[in-house]
Amino acid sequence: MGEFSVFHWLVVLAIVLIFFGGRRIPEVMKGLGEGIRSFKDGMSGAAAQASSAPTQVAAPTGITVKPSSGKVALSWNGSSGASNYNVKRSGTSGGPYALIASTAATSYSDENLASGTYYYVVTSVGAYGESVNSIEVNATA
Repeated sequence: MGEFSVFHWLVVLAIVLIFFGGRRIPEVMKGLGEGIRSFKDGMSGAAAQASSAPTQVAAPTGITVKPSSGKVALSWNGSSGASNYNVKRSGTSGGPYALIASTAATSYSDENLASGTYYYVVTSVGAYGESVNSIEVNATA
């Protein structure tokens, strides 16, 4: 009951011939084959592209602070692929942080600060976006 007999296949073939005609069937099958091939190429291309996709630049490491009266000097290790670094500051631990400078150097001096404790993070900026925040460091100006 659940199988097609030869008679059923002949009926399906007759219906296909009526709707598409004898000359149209090879064109339909060619289109179907090209569609399947295009789908497979697209899937393998997407997999290859995903495996070679660029990665985001890493956050800077080794951040040090040197506080002095009204001033905090920061320095950090550069990240491979970074073109700039964003220095961010907050008055409270954990943020929110405000962008105070963008520099290509691996150091920054935050000057004219009121007395108090300041919290800093640095991010790397590369061709594919900005990194996550570095570890937080603090200094009292």
